[in-house]
Amino acid sequence: VPLRAEAAPPSHEEVQGAIAAARIRYGVQRRRGGFLPYFLLYDAVVLVLIAAALAANAAVATARGRPSWLLWCYAYYAKLTWALLSLPYLVFTVPLLGRALHRARPTGYDKEGQLVPMLSSALMKAKMARDQQRRRAAELQAERLSVARDDDGAAGRSSIVEKGGLFPFFGPATKARSAVEIQRIHRGRITRRRARARFLRHAVSLTTPVGLFVSASSIEQWFINEDTDAAKLNVLLSEDSCGNAAE
Repeated sequence: VPLRAEAAPPSHEEVQGAIAAARIRYGVQRRRGGFLPYFLLYDAVVLVLIAAALAANAAVATARGRPSWLLWCYAYYAKLTWALLSLPYLVFTVPLLGRALHRARPTGYDKEGQLVPMLSSALMKAKMARDQQRRRAAELQAERLSVARDDDGAAGRSSIVEKGGLFPFFGPATKARSAVEIQRIHRGRITRRRARARFLRHAVSLTTPVGLFVSASSIEQWFINEDTDAAKLNVLLSEDSCGNAAE
């Protein structure tokens, strides 16, 4: 039985050569981080100096027999000093200046696994809209081709009418969605009116002695017509059931 030889993984030299060839092909320049390496060097120097000062103070305090809580105070002041000396890093939060200092760009991986610049939210929305338009155009083109290949003209026309005619935005599915949206808006209005009436009922009951003589439901009736709203809700529910049955 012949054995299947597995391909050996590429070596480090081959990977570096491919990266260099791609960099030359696409005209990509290597980014060195701008001024960020200098900030990192400054941070390393500050950390070493603070650690040395803390160690010296701890050694002196131990030699002189000072209490242990003083060592924790030294550590706290060392941490506070490091935080104060790290304030120059806030310059990277400035929108234009920070990007000019580090000269870096956000990147990501596409579906093919290639490293590409990351799109902003505006570019992503524009790309999604463009892809949707292309998809819609492809669907319309496929529908036109299917209608053109149909030998029976009447059957083709009936299928177009069932899908909404030449103007699908006025088809039965769109009308059903519009009816459901209108019913949702009306239900929201009725619910908000009832909530407002319930809030006013509580306000009247708490701030006036009316609640001692009039029931809560009667006070709520002052601000909302329950019978009318119930009738509207029943009509909307019946319309919704009819719309679902039609779909």
